[in-house]
Amino acid sequence: MRLPFRSVAFGITLIQFVTALDPANCNTAEKSRTGSDFQLTEQTDNQYLASLAKIFSDAGKVVKVADVFNDANHKLSTNSQGWKVWPTDFNDQGTEKWTPQGITSTADALDAGTYEGKDGWLVSWYQNTPLKSVRITFVDRSNDEYRHVMLVRPNAKDDFTTVPIHAGGILWYGNTLWVVDTDNGIRVFEMTNVWQVNTDGEGVGKMSAGGYSAATYKYVIPQIRWYKWTSPFPFRHSFMALDRTTTPDSLIIGEYTNGSEPTPPPIRFVRYELDYTTRKLKTDSNKVAKAVWAYCVNIDNMQGAVSADGKFYISTSNGKTKDGDMYGWAPGRGAYNNKGLLPRGPEDVSYDKRGGGWVYSVTEHPGYRYIWKTKASSVKFS
Repeated sequence: MRLPFRSVAFGITLIQFVTALDPANCNTAEKSRTGSDFQLTEQTDNQYLASLAKIFSDAGKVVKVADVFNDANHKLSTNSQGWKVWPTDFNDQGTEKWTPQGITSTADALDAGTYEGKDGWLVSWYQNTPLKSVRITFVDRSNDEYRHVMLVRPNAKDDFTTVPIHAGGILWYGNTLWVVDTDNGIRVFEMTNVWQVNTDGEGVGKMSAGGYSAATYKYVIPQIRWYKWTSPFPFRHSFMALDRTTTPDSLIIGEYTNGSEPTPPPIRFVRYELDYTTRKLKTDSNKVAKAVWAYCVNIDNMQGAVSADGKFYISTSNGKTKDGDMYGWAPGRGAYNNKGLLPRGPEDVSYDKRGGGWVYSVTEHPGYRYIWKTKASSVKFS
């Protein structure tokens, strides 16, 4: 796009042109980009959700979020550093079938910090084999007990299927759970429609003998909508976090790369505004959400980032044998590397304003899996 600039000299009107910065190229001295170039289009809500919800409602199988927290069947422990540790007896600590990725909390869900009287974390895990799918862990912070729940997509008036994505970042906003879909945008799930299913079936969806199953999981959360990436250049929706300190509320999405590509791709942050009255992205009359801010970030191995009060807390990984780093960054200044602040294999990041501010993360490598937290004030900035 070329923008005209007019000036008057010696009575002659001259037209100069300034080339707008390419949103798909970060190899420039100027790192700001035009936010509105980054677009997500709200798709029609899932056409099968209402009929499926009626089936479960009529059967008395719709439960509240608090019911899931209260029906925990596993428990985390706490190590000497105050990190929450996944157990080895159930083998969430060592399994290679499932890998933890995203984290959010009740502090994201509602400004009060609790939801239906519960104070807890949600953690996303993905599996690629034998059944590509995503599960969400509900962790009750009052007792460190938890239960896994499967995400599903209604695909018929009386059936549902798995959600085959990486789920690298999540956020909980009111009665909705948002999950990044790397190349495609954001999927949104309805937290007022948590369904109880049979636990004796290995399949996912409608059972031939009647009823529903979800690979032995007791509860499922259905997808209600999808925000489709519709800009003409690629963007990797690698991680995501909520920012309740902006007006209006907003979300940040960032990109991962490890820097090993022959032609390194751009690494960018984008910010979209949220409408708290609808729990949706703010869109125009064509249902297009345009970012209000975009920036090129020259940090490889970013796994998560959250912004609060104008500051960014960025997690980066250093392989399977070294601790992770956390960068403290305020736009317009350099980023400060808090080396080794995170355990090895850090992923998504979330913020909790309570108690002066806390930063949460989750780690992915077997044998080193934790829910990590630190005071926001302990993160140094330039």
